Amino acid sequence: MKSFKQHMVITEAGPTGAEYESIIAVGYNQGTPPYSSSKAKDSGAFSTAKKFLPKNKKQPYNDTAYKLGQAMKTATSGPTMKQAGGAKEDLTPFWTKITGKSVDTSKTDVITKDNISLKKKGGSQLMSASRKESMATLTAALEMIGENAQISKIIDTIDKKFTKFMGKSVTGFKKKEGEFAKLSSADYKEKADELLGIDIIHKDLSDSLSNALDGEKTNIKEAITYIATTGYKKFPKNSVAIANRLIEFDPNKGIITHNIKTGTPRNMSGQMKSMAAATSFYVNFKTSKINPYSALRTRTGKFEEHNPTLNGLIIETLMKDLNVDTQSLLNEGYAFFTEEKIIEGLFDKAFSSLKKLGKSIKNWFSNIVSKIVEGAQKVFKRVKGLGQKAFEVLFDFLGVEMSNANVRVKGIAGGFANK
Repeated sequence: MKSFKQHMVITEAGPTGAEYESIIAVGYNQGTPPYSSSKAKDSGAFSTAKKFLPKNKKQPYNDTAYKLGQAMKTATSGPTMKQAGGAKEDLTPFWTKITGKSVDTSKTDVITKDNISLKKKGGSQLMSASRKESMATLTAALEMIGENAQISKIIDTIDKKFTKFMGKSVTGFKKKEGEFAKLSSADYKEKADELLGIDIIHKDLSDSLSNALDGEKTNIKEAITYIATTGYKKFPKNSVAIANRLIEFDPNKGIITHNIKTGTPRNMSGQMKSMAAATSFYVNFKTSKINPYSALRTRTGKFEEHNPTLNGLIIETLMKDLNVDTQSLLNEGYAFFTEEKIIEGLFDKAFSSLKKLGKSIKNWFSNIVSKIVEGAQKVFKRVKGLGQKAFEVLFDFLGVEMSNANVRVKGIAGGFANK
């Protein structure tokens, strides 16, 4: 008959996740029980685990430590296993800027020759990140796609959408030729604003961007899964907090149920890509705030020589066509206009001039739209080669910013992402 003390040893609360990490580390480092501090290769891990590892070999966690320690030696290698789980590690400035957090829990739980993220079988199989964490994860995934030169398909989709949208503007303008023939210059201007309205363009581009990102061949789900499970881009480069192996264990059977090599950001493993199929996300964009067009006061280079914006492209295309320079616009008070007001003012100038000269509004408008499309296509081509900064420049050009995002990683990957 068991004594009360013996009964309590067996029925007390089982180990937490962090305590299992310590137990596994002891079993890996010391092999066959009994386990002792004198043989400890990670004194911290042994100190945490020792209450579950009495010298009596028949105790259940001694057997767990031994079996899982041996199983881990078939999954990884290295003379010692050091526990790292639970530690708070510094985040990258990029992650801190979006989330407001400066530290977070390491993705790596134990270190051998690998940085291993450990997960006990069962428990949550879903990671549903907060809004800010989702935005950071998604933004990091976009950078990762840019780094891996996988942005071309997304840019091509947006390019086609943009060209098609602008083409509709010209077509609509031409179809109203009879109506336009009787309109005053002011009314011409109003109709043109409807067809080439800044808000309309930005909304269309925002929708196009959301759809393009969710395309089947963008690899963004793979990038999200990689970042969410490993901590890549969340923690600084070469940080021990970034995991490169994901291992799930069953403490009841003393076996490893999943041993997943992550691969590298540029050469992701097939296992990681397979897990990404269960990942889902959505993202919304909004038009960036329109501030006074300070570039009229400060810009000295040509449009192609700096990070461009669509509004800037339209303004400079109109300025060139109307043969007006920055100084003349400054003299007219344009320095205090918003970009939208500057564009409206330049259209006013164009329509007034065309009316005086008796020239075709329709032909002029079609020509301007063609020049804007040509300028945009040059930007899209340039963006493809910008690496991790590609999406930052693309968003600036389109005049949009991420307003909301949601990332859900399901299945086995969700379990590691949720840690």
